[in-house]
Amino acid sequence: MKESTRGALLVTARTLVAAGCVAVVVAARPTAGWGALAIMLAALAGLPAVLASYNRRFL
Repeated sequence: MKESTRGALLVTARTLVAAGCVAVVVAARPTAGWGALAIMLAALAGLPAVLASYNRRFL
């Protein structure tokens, strides 16, 4: 696989994962309870994970 294609796929995958995490947080927001809170926290933990996967190449 070409390096440019691999880079484009990684950017697309990271964007989809970040958008999915935000969508889960927004969808779980109206419900109350510990379960919804756990779902939102798990989705919010996904955002720093995406950021860490992006910054991994710079370390």
